[in-house]
Amino acid sequence: MKPGPALVALGMCALSALTAAPTLSAGAPRPAPIKAAYFYSYMSQGHLDSLAAAGFNRAIIKCISDSLGTRGAAEIKSFMERGRELGIEIAPEWSLQARARLNALPTSRRYTWDDGHVEADVGCPLDSPFWCSALLDRASEVLAAVPAARRLVVDLEIYTGSRHHYDAGPCRCSTCLGEFARSGRGGNPGDSSALEAFEEDRLTHILAVLLGEFAKEHPGIELGVFDLDFDSFVHRAMARALVQANVPTVDYTERTYSRGGAEIAAARAALGPRVPLIVGLYLKRFTPGALADSVQSVVRRADGYFIFSTYSLWQDPKRLAGAYTLAGPPSQYWTALRRANGVR
Repeated sequence: MKPGPALVALGMCALSALTAAPTLSAGAPRPAPIKAAYFYSYMSQGHLDSLAAAGFNRAIIKCISDSLGTRGAAEIKSFMERGRELGIEIAPEWSLQARARLNALPTSRRYTWDDGHVEADVGCPLDSPFWCSALLDRASEVLAAVPAARRLVVDLEIYTGSRHHYDAGPCRCSTCLGEFARSGRGGNPGDSSALEAFEEDRLTHILAVLLGEFAKEHPGIELGVFDLDFDSFVHRAMARALVQANVPTVDYTERTYSRGGAEIAAARAALGPRVPLIVGLYLKRFTPGALADSVQSVVRRADGYFIFSTYSLWQDPKRLAGAYTLAGPPSQYWTALRRANGVR
């Protein structure tokens, strides 16, 4: 992440709290690593049995609809019940960007970057109603359906626009520029560095307030984030806000998809040791023969790993395409995962 040149004291205090974590004493046992699978809520419940037999202890289950709805609630309830029986923690997950929810809001603010490029289906990052709907309301939906859930996960990646993240610079919608002009922080919208620093600080405050409400309503609930370590002012603001609001979190990093363990140090540096780091492994990019050693290598340097995606091991291989294709038969991958997870 590239920090802005003028972080306010509040943001710096939050970052200090994030990085100044207590360390385990020399004789303290290391917590058991997280062994997680990422897949989709419409899949069959029996997939959990396959994961349990292969030694997994967590399932990150993506709810693909813009709202949970009756069907989504039933799916998550079913997985929660079976997961409890098998000893697998269920972490429901959703994408921050949701066209239907965004278009239903009484706001026209959208992420606007560069010389006025408007992302019609991406919320303005400084728009409180957008965050209330996309983050708080969605979390409440899930927890109302499955009150026993202790872990939630939100994906900040953008699937509804021309970019994958808020990484084209600060938002230049008229409301954001107006707020910047009135802030006394320079006021020159052509100064991207000053504008981005202002927006990062402003978003940190917005999210800290909203997450403070979340913490009061749902004490102790973990809010994990995909790519919390990503280099974007929105991700930095989210990290600081989670600390300020005292909301437990975990970073499911995807930067390891391409370079594996070589990216672990960079992910750690972005957030500090206090945030547990769960390393993503992109199944498509591993042969069965290389997978077990790769898992064991990254787990030695992180708090666990997750596989994207075990959908590839559930679906008929003849129907796999694109990101879900594999370099070998599913049976060989299951064998490798059992070995990686210490199952004989």
